[in-house]
Amino acid sequence: MHPLDTPDPGHDDRFVALLIGVQKQLARYVRALVPNGSDAEEVLQETNLFLWHHAAEYEPGTNFAAWASTIAHYQVLSYRKRQARARRRFSDVLVEELAATVVRNADWQNDDLEAFQRCFAKLSEQDRVLVGLRYEPGATVENIAKTVGRSSAAVYKALGRIRTWLLECMRRGLSEKGRS
Repeated sequence: MHPLDTPDPGHDDRFVALLIGVQKQLARYVRALVPNGSDAEEVLQETNLFLWHHAAEYEPGTNFAAWASTIAHYQVLSYRKRQARARRRFSDVLVEELAATVVRNADWQNDDLEAFQRCFAKLSEQDRVLVGLRYEPGATVENIAKTVGRSSAAVYKALGRIRTWLLECMRRGLSEKGRS
């Protein structure tokens, strides 16, 4: 049996959902600090593996993205040590500056995502379904119109109204947090 297949109470659905939820953020973070794409993928996989094996160390209720980003940072540093003999590499000062910039931007992205999720949850069920249909792979407004029994013009108008409302809702939420 593979070690990842071993049942472990620390690897519940909530941890998996948190891990999946930060993948794009971790990938952006690692790619910003590791110049080679295949090396960045390797560092990301090492980060995921480390997070998986240390799931029991995560304290529920704390900022999972911050914890995972810290692990990714150490994985990048470990990669850099392995690559120390390579001729081309970023200076340690530059890597630290890039890391700080990525973390600052990640905080804003987390705020944006949280604001979107709060606003999206306020939409009616019908509006959430319409947005969900729009972002299905290969979806067209014409196909959505047929699915929901409305005209294409009505679907365009509804999606425009929803987007405008979501944007305004997010702006209000972010301005309350001191961002505009």
